[in-house]
Amino acid sequence: MLRQILRTLAPRHPKMAGLYRRFARPNGREWARFLKQQGRIYHLGENCSILPSASFVDPEYTWIGDRACIGNATFICHDGAIEMLHQRFGLRIDRVAPIVIHDDVYIGEGALILGGTTIGEGSIIGAGSVLRRKIPAGSVVVGNPAKVVARVEDLMRIWEAESQTLPWAPLIAERQGAYDAAIEPKLRELRQKFFFSER
Repeated sequence: MLRQILRTLAPRHPKMAGLYRRFARPNGREWARFLKQQGRIYHLGENCSILPSASFVDPEYTWIGDRACIGNATFICHDGAIEMLHQRFGLRIDRVAPIVIHDDVYIGEGALILGGTTIGEGSIIGAGSVLRRKIPAGSVVVGNPAKVVARVEDLMRIWEAESQTLPWAPLIAERQGAYDAAIEPKLRELRQKFFFSER
């Protein structure tokens, strides 16, 4: 009941965002819909998933396409060093650049996306990556500083071959989407047995 009340009221009352996040515990799709309703992100496409722990320091300079899937990442479009440079040297400069995330991009946990970054469609950004440049479409990117290490098509072939060797491969073949609540208990059981039977 409380969850439904918060889900209804929070989009109309931005000060309730913290309560909504804390007590309603929205999943990534719900939180993305909430952010879209708030309208603070300059452009937020359709059917996105954004974890509530993701941080948008400058949402007004952030453009996100359709079907983006964003983990606990941080997005910063400005360079805060200008404050120190102004105070110490009287320098008056501006260091702000947009962040553009095209369609079908995945951004992993702990990634730091800085102003001036454009991520091409269909790319995968690995956990902990630090980006401040243009990433070509279909790239797999990891590291600090981030580097393109593969093409998504190559990674898909490797992961598909690996998945077909797993004891639970038949269940994965039946699964609807990336998560299926109906078969998750059986998958968990098979994974735990496989991972920990030798321990």
